[in-house]
Amino acid sequence: MSITVHCPKGHRLVASEANAGKTGRCPVCRAVVSIPMPSSGYLSESAILSILGESAPIKKRMTDELSELAEMAGLVATTLNPSTVTENKTKTKLCPSCDREIDTGYHICPHCQTYISSLGDF
Repeated sequence: MSITVHCPKGHRLVASEANAGKTGRCPVCRAVVSIPMPSSGYLSESAILSILGESAPIKKRMTDELSELAEMAGLVATTLNPSTVTENKTKTKLCPSCDREIDTGYHICPHCQTYISSLGDF
C-alpha cells in the first residue's frame, strides 16, 4: 500500500509504507517532506478519552450545578437535596468489565475505560 503526501510547495507525492515516519526531499522542488505513519482509521478508547478530556460523573456535575443555581438565587445550598433529585432523573447500569455502577448515558466506562455497546443487555 502507498501513502500520499504533499510537499510544502504543493507537489503530490506517493511513498511506500516502508518509508512511513521518515523524511525525504521532494523530487521536483527539493523541499523537505515528512512521510506520516499510515492511518489505521481506529482510535483506541484511551485516545478517545484523552481527546474528550476528563469529565466528572453526571451526579457530581448535577450537584455542582444545583449548588451554583442555589447560590445565584440566594438560597442556601444545603436546603436542596441533590442526591434525591439526581436519583430520580438518572438511571445506572453496571459496567460489564469492572462491575462498577455508571450512568446509562455513558458509552465508555469512566472507571476502566471500556467501551460499552448500546446493543448490549442494558
